[in-house]
Order: sequence, then C-alpha cells, then structure tokens
Amino acid sequence: MEENYLLISDDGPGFHTIEGEGRLLGTPSIFMRLFGCNLTCKGWSSPDSPNGCDSYISWSKKNKYTFDEMFGFYERQGFIEKLKRGDVWKITGGEPTLRQDPLLAFVRAFQEKYQFQPRIDFETNATLPFKEDWVSKEFNVSFTTSPKFSSNGDPENRTYNPDVLNFHIKQNSCFKFVINDHQKDIEELFRKYIDSDQVKVLNI
Repeated sequence: MEENYLLISDDGPGFHTIEGEGRLLGTPSIFMRLFGCNLTCKGWSSPDSPNGCDSYISWSKKNKYTFDEMFGFYERQGFIEKLKRGDVWKITGGEPTLRQDPLLAFVRAFQEKYQFQPRIDFETNATLPFKEDWVSKEFNVSFTTSPKFSSNGDPENRTYNPDVLNFHIKQNSCFKFVINDHQKDIEELFRKYIDSDQVKVLNI
C-alpha cells in the first residue's frame, strides 16, 4: 500500500524564506524539511545539538502529515501561488533520499492537483542515489549537495560515494563544502574532489 504521508522535522509542514547559501542564494524559497538522516555528523556536536549534526531539528522532531494536510497548509499559507510564480520548493532534511517513494507520490499528487510543475531544489549530502524519475521531464528538479569531510565524525565509507557524486556532476548540481578543520578539510577537498581520478567536482 502506497504511503500518503510525509515525516516532517519542523514545527509545521513548511516555511517561506530566502535561500541563504549555494547557487540559489537570495532566491525566495518554500522549505520542506524531511525527518531523518543516514549520517550522524557527531563531529559537529554542540551544547545545542549534543547528538551531532549542525541542524538538530532534523532528528529531534518527527511530525506525520498526510498529503491532504500538506496541501491544506500550503493553500492557507499562500505557498501554492508563491510556487506558481517561481519561488523554489526547497526539499531538505535530514536527508531527503531516505523516503523517496512517498516523496515521489506527494510531488506527483501536487502536480496533478494544481496543474503546474514547481521548481524543486533538493538539498542532499550526496551519499545516497536519487531515483532516475527525478531527472526525467516529469519534474523540474535541481540539486544542492553538501558532501561531508571526515571531520564530521562519520566513516568515509558512509560519507564518500563516487557513483553518487558523479551523478551530481553529470546533473550540474551545486556543490558546497563546510570547512571545520581548515588544514585537514582543505587537504581532503583536494584529495577527494579535485585531484581524484574518481571524482572531479572542480577542475583547477
């Protein structure tokens, strides 16, 4: 049976703001933050986020919303008209690749209900593959990736997936990197993403 609900980690089903980083910097955006992540980011633990991650809300809150509840909220907030005028639908987390089947069903239901194709940008840690459906003509999708360095506290076999990274290179995804340990992270950036024979995010 197909699930007709999403697990959202914010206090509500979404919020409207201005994108503050990446290629879409300054773009009006509707954020939908999905619950759960496949990484711990224990290296980024802090008093506000003792279990790791720089966004504690991605694991501290889990709210279940049906598709109809999501649609009703979006209508009341005026989000449908904002998306129709070209604001970006920012689907983030956590890690949005974890529950792609209900997410695909939700976006398809949205497009059928409102009869337009919203501009979607996924925020992802680029460790898990996206289904090919997303890059078909059915959707208007781009990707903002945030690959993690070893300073995040997770083992490299969980944070570094060349196949997924090369998918994003092929899709002309935006790559952004958070530098925590300056010397170590910069060395890792060159070794794994610039000078590597497997992955070349930048050619410099």
